[in-house]
Amino acid sequence: MLPLVWFRQLVLVIVAVLGISAVLHARVVQDSADAVNRSMRFDVSWIGAHGRIEAAQLEVYLARYAALRLPADAESAELYYQILLGRLDSWNVGGYREFLDSSPANRETFDRLRLLVESFETEFSDLSQVASLSDLLEAWRPVGPAIDQLGAEATTSAVSKAAEIRETLTGRQEVQNYLVVTLLGAGLLLLVLLLLQNRSLWRAHADTRRVADDFAYVASHDPLTGLPNRNALTAYNKTDRPIGHLLAVVALDLDGFKQVNDTWSHLFGDKLLVQVAQRLRALIRDQPGGLVARLGGDEFVIMTQSQNLLDAQAFAENVLVEVSQPYEIDGGKITIGATAGLALADDQRWDAMTLMADADLAQNDAKLSSKGSVRLYNATLRQGVERRLRLENALRDAIGRGEIVPNYQVQVDLRTNGIVGVEALARWQHPELGAVSPAEFIPIAEASGQIAHIGRYMIEQACRDAMLLPDDIHVAVNLSVIQIMQGEVIETVENALRNSGLPAQRLKLEVTESVLMVNPKRVIEVLEGLRARGIAIALDDFGTGFSSLSYLSTFRWDELKIDRSFVKNLGEDTLGLAIIEAILVMAKELGAKVIVEGIETCKQVQLLERTDCDIGQGFLFGRPEPIDTVRATISKGRVPAVPAIRIVEPTT
Repeated sequence: MLPLVWFRQLVLVIVAVLGISAVLHARVVQDSADAVNRSMRFDVSWIGAHGRIEAAQLEVYLARYAALRLPADAESAELYYQILLGRLDSWNVGGYREFLDSSPANRETFDRLRLLVESFETEFSDLSQVASLSDLLEAWRPVGPAIDQLGAEATTSAVSKAAEIRETLTGRQEVQNYLVVTLLGAGLLLLVLLLLQNRSLWRAHADTRRVADDFAYVASHDPLTGLPNRNALTAYNKTDRPIGHLLAVVALDLDGFKQVNDTWSHLFGDKLLVQVAQRLRALIRDQPGGLVARLGGDEFVIMTQSQNLLDAQAFAENVLVEVSQPYEIDGGKITIGATAGLALADDQRWDAMTLMADADLAQNDAKLSSKGSVRLYNATLRQGVERRLRLENALRDAIGRGEIVPNYQVQVDLRTNGIVGVEALARWQHPELGAVSPAEFIPIAEASGQIAHIGRYMIEQACRDAMLLPDDIHVAVNLSVIQIMQGEVIETVENALRNSGLPAQRLKLEVTESVLMVNPKRVIEVLEGLRARGIAIALDDFGTGFSSLSYLSTFRWDELKIDRSFVKNLGEDTLGLAIIEAILVMAKELGAKVIVEGIETCKQVQLLERTDCDIGQGFLFGRPEPIDTVRATISKGRVPAVPAIRIVEPTT
């Protein structure tokens, strides 16, 4: 197959050859026509022969008149003389003149002949007046040889011209034959090339169609497992469905797949995904309208048709059972769990893409609350997502609109009942949704990256508000992992202290153990930088992390905040009190104070007093309040003393 560029160039050359050949052929045809025209002119030899005949006839009649004196002979002689004069005039024009002018000798002979003939004009005007006809006859005799001489020359010229014309016609005919052959050959070659190119185009079209089919397959299938991908699911809506059947969509996500990749490599994880895909494909083999697709990573979607809800749930649970069976990979065995979301549609809601989104919502909810189970979609999940999206959008400008502000919860010295500090807690009053719990909007802020903006605002505002409180009251602010990892915390704190005038010793920053789990080296580096500037650092929610004790030796903490979960059941759960006492012992060795969160009852205070705890915080002493309310409380010097009678509370 010729390349398209070469084919075009060759076609242009052939077309040019055809054009040139056509022009040459037209030129040859014209030359041939000219030669034919020349051959069709009056033959000079023929013209000369007629002149000789007329001269001989005149001589015959003149001789007869001289001998017999017949008037008719005289008239004939006079007539032929006039004809001969006219003949000489015709010789001096047209083709015969060209012949005469072609040779000086011929022209000289003709001019001499013409003068000779014209010299007898008086005699031949009336022969009866001529005195001596014999002398006239004798004087006329040179005319014949002169005409014969010109005739001989004319004959020779005619023969030469005829040969030249024949040679020209023969040559032109040969050229014409070559041109015809060239035209036919070029046309045939062009036809062959067109056929070849047409065949090539047909093959190219077939290759293009095959490549397009391959691309269509690649575009609609996962390259690793060979399963259909998200694009293929859009065509599922066109699937014929038996009347009365439900479309069931199962969104499946493997549990702990990231750990598999991190532990055994991504190649091992890919092999696991291939085996999972094979199992899922086998599960739908006998299912009506069954389809399994991989959306990416460890996410799969299964679509099938079920008769009722129970059948759909049984199928989804069977999927989890099969997927959770051990896999043999590279000579070893591995087991991995899965979590699924299930969405169903009846005759009124047959939209695969919408159902897939619903099943994904149910699967995400199951991941958060009960991994390894099947969660059925309900409208509440959709409402939760819509509310989350609404809050995320409103959160962007909530601080600028003054909706998010710090409220402060007092921290009390359990020995003196005096207020020693406050903790700044973000509170959001949405103009339409009302009060939004921090437990709801803080995770949204962390996921969207807006927590850094909120955290910066809380530090700046807390420092300004702290300047309204007595000098012996410190203020505590929480730090998020995003704030620390962005590397702007130290600069933010320095600017807040400088702009507000708050001494660094009155500011305390709190971090949770989860912050330390992200990048311990980086976090410790930032915390040491803050502590070097005189800022106290507290470890919040101590005891709830995965490796709490290991973090105690990584940094010199100023305070340990015992999580409320250890305080909640004091008096009923002796283990909680034992844990608190153990923490107090460790804190004393580390030189750190202990703050107990979540104190809500007098009994809890009584028990904590026995443990020699330093500071308490909870609803018993005060809820988070605006700065003006907290100022009024602090101005009293202490929170109201807890009456002794309130120490004994009913247990029911």
